[in-house]
Amino acid sequence: MPHRSLDRVLFRRPENPLTWERRKRIVAGLASALHYLHEQLETQIIHRDVKTSNVMLDSNFEPKLGDFGLARWLEHDLDPSYEPKTPPVSTNRRFRLAETTGIGGTIGYLPPESFQKRKTATAKSDVFSFGIVVLEIISGRRAVDLTYPDDRIILLDWIRRLSDERNLLEAGDSRLLDGSYELSDMEKIIRLGLMCTLHDPQSRPSMKCVLELLSGDVHGELPKLPSFRSHPLYISLSSTTTTNTTTTTTKANSNSSGVVSISTTSSGFVTANAETLYLTADESERSRGVSVFSTSRKDKRTFVDLETPRAITYDEIVSVTDNFSDSRRVAEVDFGTAYHGFLEGGRRHVIVKRLGMKTCPALRKRFADEFRNLGRLRHRNLLQLCGWCTEQGEMLVVYDYSTSRHLSRVLFHNHHRKEKNWKSELSWRQRYNIVRSLACAIRYLHEEWEEQVVHRNITSSAVILDQDSSPRLGSFALAEFLTRNEDGQHVSPVDKKKSVRGIFGYMSPEYIDSGDASTMADVYSFGVVLLEVVTGQVAVDFSQREVLLVKRVHELVEEQKRGYEELVDWRLDGEFEGSELERVVKLGIACTRSDPELRPSMRQIVSVMDGHDRWLVEMESKKEGGDEWRRRNRACMCMVRRMQALGIH
Repeated sequence: MPHRSLDRVLFRRPENPLTWERRKRIVAGLASALHYLHEQLETQIIHRDVKTSNVMLDSNFEPKLGDFGLARWLEHDLDPSYEPKTPPVSTNRRFRLAETTGIGGTIGYLPPESFQKRKTATAKSDVFSFGIVVLEIISGRRAVDLTYPDDRIILLDWIRRLSDERNLLEAGDSRLLDGSYELSDMEKIIRLGLMCTLHDPQSRPSMKCVLELLSGDVHGELPKLPSFRSHPLYISLSSTTTTNTTTTTTKANSNSSGVVSISTTSSGFVTANAETLYLTADESERSRGVSVFSTSRKDKRTFVDLETPRAITYDEIVSVTDNFSDSRRVAEVDFGTAYHGFLEGGRRHVIVKRLGMKTCPALRKRFADEFRNLGRLRHRNLLQLCGWCTEQGEMLVVYDYSTSRHLSRVLFHNHHRKEKNWKSELSWRQRYNIVRSLACAIRYLHEEWEEQVVHRNITSSAVILDQDSSPRLGSFALAEFLTRNEDGQHVSPVDKKKSVRGIFGYMSPEYIDSGDASTMADVYSFGVVLLEVVTGQVAVDFSQREVLLVKRVHELVEEQKRGYEELVDWRLDGEFEGSELERVVKLGIACTRSDPELRPSMRQIVSVMDGHDRWLVEMESKKEGGDEWRRRNRACMCMVRRMQALGIH
């Protein structure tokens, strides 16, 4: 982190190394990090100490949030609209969840509710702190700065007054060059910061909503800000000045409404001789500056017990799988067989993937890449790696495993049997949630992890369903991990050999032609899985007149003779939401266009799944004709004819 912390760059340099575009990227990057902590992990993490000194900047001024000393780990709240209403099951039984009622954090960033007795910290606490950081980034000044006049010491209260006076742009950093930013752009981000710092926690947006607002997914005007004249001050200051002292004494108290009152006695307001004026409570005794708030932590520290992937002996795996017995076999999966069992004396349910073609050098290299890189990926919708084994010439990968349901088995088991009263295991609501959650996981791989991951093997058999029918994407044996160059761009390995590896029916036409995998190839594969989830039909079915599901769906929609209802899995018995069906079918068609330039990104896909249909309007305007489709899919259709000639079914 060559640029060190954000507060040093913002407050300790007279020059301005942070252009407007860099500031916007820092705001968006920090929002993305908090959204990841709040919603994208198996357990929700409340940071509780979001501030500029805890945001580090790399060589490209990209932000990295650190210092998790006050963080708390919580189970996710259930969405009451989803069925079945069963509590989420933690695959790691050794998680210990900590209480969050103790006050912890930094004055100036702490939300007002933190000062109320026995008030539990929530994600909205982090949203408040994030909002303060946003206001600091835009204004270029600290949340609390005693060098300013009394009415401007507290940044939040000052900007709230500017809002009431309809003069928000006055809060902009004077070091920003005129003409380097749009006035409306600056005003939008300041208003977003004020929305995040509203007094009522329930009125603040979630970090997911913040990201949508920053990315432009939400059109129209931002919600109107209230009049802050009716709001209590964040900090109420009272001061007395004496002439015979040069020391500063600062006290912080809170009243029942959660407003902090600070009284000072000083010969003049001065800033502390430290990188930040107010430090985390736990560090106050070690700081060289002025501490305005401290708490005695009577409770013992509670640490989360997280396990890292490890090498597992062959004897352990033989014991777990009963020597790979048929009774332990779950399913035939891509490039191998999956078995289930229990590690650690029966306390940990795992799945063991045994890869075939053990003598294939290319696959052995892919296997090594999988367990080396997969252990660093962590998302609530990715299969978590427990360990690996390469003894006895085997290639074995061990994952956390909570149930034996592969998405492919749930979707396609007995899908040809149209018996009376035969109902689907998955409701429409569960299917919609599976597709959206899978899209979030792939977006994480493409855009949100430190490196970019091109999966190259997204299929319905690569997705495992938890007990609450939440998906987990696995099968990373073919994944390409792309590192960043000095310019921050993702680059493929120099010695990359372009060869086609994957499952026919899910591979995009340009990948079949060139062997050059890309994120757009993953988008195509995701689109095929999406259509499988909607229709309940397999991607490749030689019993059909048109073998490829993608072609059948495209032709049916192109004919426009029948509605989208014709595509829905018959086992749903007509129980689906019409507007959602239209949305996902259009999205599936857009994802599986033969021209990769016409496909949406995973970020756009998640936005559409969240109900922002603006992207669909743009996607529908990018139609491709039948002749263009046939030209780009010539190699694919040739493979179909060859397989039919060989009698493959």
